[in-house]
Amino acid sequence: MLSFVMSPMKLASLSVMLMGTFVSVGSEGLVGVWLGLELNLYGFLVVMNPDGHHNPEPCVKYFVVQSTGSILMLGGFLFLMEECVESGLIMSSLGVVLKSGIFPLHSWVPSIIKNSSWLASGLMLTWQKISPLVFLSMIMPCKMLWFVITLMASIGAVGGLNQNSVRVMSAYSSFVHTSWMLLGLMWSTVVFMGYFVVYSLSVGLFFYGCSLMNKASMVGQFSSAASGMGLLMLMGMPPFLGFLVKVLVFLISEGLLITVCIMGSVISLKFYMDFFYSMMTKSLADKNKTEMKLMWAFVVGANLMGVTLVLAVFS
Repeated sequence: MLSFVMSPMKLASLSVMLMGTFVSVGSEGLVGVWLGLELNLYGFLVVMNPDGHHNPEPCVKYFVVQSTGSILMLGGFLFLMEECVESGLIMSSLGVVLKSGIFPLHSWVPSIIKNSSWLASGLMLTWQKISPLVFLSMIMPCKMLWFVITLMASIGAVGGLNQNSVRVMSAYSSFVHTSWMLLGLMWSTVVFMGYFVVYSLSVGLFFYGCSLMNKASMVGQFSSAASGMGLLMLMGMPPFLGFLVKVLVFLISEGLLITVCIMGSVISLKFYMDFFYSMMTKSLADKNKTEMKLMWAFVVGANLMGVTLVLAVFS
């Protein structure tokens, strides 16, 4: 991350990526939403391969997928402007579904995540989802959104089983968490933002620890405090923040959808526990003891603060 601060081009691309998301989310017009997504795309392409040393294949695939989604969105917007509401909503929804990588146009996500850098993979699973998910919740009918949530929870839980790659496992895990975020977004924007922040922190810690240990495969032994805490938060185990935000979604949700999301999380515990067991079979490395102690202190403090805030809200 320090290299992005030291390089003007990398810093500019990161700024364009962030600005694009803010423009898209804050825009009141359809053209502004599309423009923000395009700015975000072009900034993120540089982040994916800043020095030209990484495999260019995921960059090309990501560009093709996002460009196709943008064309569908722009076509849908044109139909909406011509008052062809049904056709416009269908095309716009397909474009956003493709760009966000959710069912039924989700198959590109694991393959691109697998071959990307740790930073690009982490951003793709977190920050890049904000604009598409917010816009999708506005234009997609509730019944269709319920269907998407159900399938995302099921595909993420079953698809992550027996995966060997850490990144691919994280991609399928993101499908389950996306179902929770969409469910929260249907009822409360505040709960969605809380869930998203906790999920982003979990993925960031998990990928940071994996990058330190160069852990691309689930085979073998390694140990990192950052990965351990991030994984526990992703599991949704009490008393960590991952569990608390799921409780918030549970409390505000109605109907059977929450049951499907819970079942998806329960099934996904299988591959989480496999990875956690692999990780904990080796003691902490001496060379990383200082970093690990600081990371443990930070994450434990953040989780305790989250528990305190939630108890204060419900007391």
